[in-house]
Amino acid sequence: MSAEELAAAFDHGSEQLMRDPYPLYDALRTQCPLGRSEKYDGFYVVSRYEDVKRVFSDYSNFTSTHGNSIPPQPIQMYPIDLDPPTQTKFRKVLNPAFTAEAVDQHAARIQQTVDRYIDAFIADGAADLAAQLVRPIMPEIVLPIIGLPAEAATETVEQIDILTRRHKHDERTIYEAYQGITKYIVGLVAQRRQSAPADDIIGLLLKAKIDGAELSDEAIYRTVMIVLFGGLDTTTSVLLEAIYFLAANPEQKEVLRNSDDWSVAIEEFVRFTSPVQGLKRTVNADVALSGGKLQFGEIILALLGSANRDPEVFDRPDRCLLDREENPHLGFGIGAHICLGRYLARLEMKIVLRTLLERIPDFAVVPGFTPAYLAGETRGMKALPIRFTPTATDRQPENAAGRADLDVGEATETATNRSPEWGGRPAV
Repeated sequence: MSAEELAAAFDHGSEQLMRDPYPLYDALRTQCPLGRSEKYDGFYVVSRYEDVKRVFSDYSNFTSTHGNSIPPQPIQMYPIDLDPPTQTKFRKVLNPAFTAEAVDQHAARIQQTVDRYIDAFIADGAADLAAQLVRPIMPEIVLPIIGLPAEAATETVEQIDILTRRHKHDERTIYEAYQGITKYIVGLVAQRRQSAPADDIIGLLLKAKIDGAELSDEAIYRTVMIVLFGGLDTTTSVLLEAIYFLAANPEQKEVLRNSDDWSVAIEEFVRFTSPVQGLKRTVNADVALSGGKLQFGEIILALLGSANRDPEVFDRPDRCLLDREENPHLGFGIGAHICLGRYLARLEMKIVLRTLLERIPDFAVVPGFTPAYLAGETRGMKALPIRFTPTATDRQPENAAGRADLDVGEATETATNRSPEWGGRPAV
């Protein structure tokens, strides 16, 4: 099959493809860097690093205002589906909650959450880390930051999962999920207007003004939605891949355990994993790209997953090298839409990985396990069954606040299908 034929059949919603999309990405980069898929009413696939970087950096020619997803989400979300200068105004409102210093205040709570989940299975000698640790901790971490009550977690996670993996669901299921989460969050925002101010994302948005006007309940809802998408999916994907890599490379466990600086390794995990495989842009003016010409209104899927494996930029791109110092990856996006939650994602990754290495250092993947993946713009492992030496449950974990003082600058097909810098998008 020619590269053009491969591009025509390209479907990021295919779980079969997303088990290992990288050979196809190699073919597209070398033979058809501006290919056209006939799926989802047709779109162009951009695969080379420099082209992907340009698409995400040049919002005047490649706009976000028509959405970032193929097929499209039922709502426009802020600020990911906006361009500057309006997008910049929303970012300015949200930025104080997502600085390195601000997210570091959540470190002790994140550490306590991780320890509590590990406590629940550490005496068993086996666990599915997707279902028993990585996925369930994310709503516990993210929902309080947003200002959503704990009792909303189960339904909210289910609804976000449906909207993230919408190609797997019928229109009625998607519509019901959208209607349910819209009604709940808009209603909650309305209630919060009558309550005492709180130090969370909703509280921040309630007191904000853009161009001298307060944000409507609808605008706040649209902003909360992208934080939910980001917080409940993509960090999960990086963590599961990182754990899987460490289980297969025990010597690298020791490298990390003895390291005082995890930043290089974490950036490499993000590059190698590329949890967001691609995002949509819409051509805003006739433009040349990668030797071809695109017309106003054309749809593009710019493949971050391919860009982060481009051998023109990365030495040995298909190897995860935890000492890779030169690493201009696009895993957190670039330009105006660089991931708002990247500092929180880095913090979460460091706490989870370090705690696993401290508490169950001999973890290994169960024999015969082959990963299966959720597909879409984001790619995430469905399950990760491990074995390890059990430890008595009466062991008291080290002081959580002390260990969390960080620098932040089927077990397969039958496992849960719930999957989320950030749980659904690298940038907002």
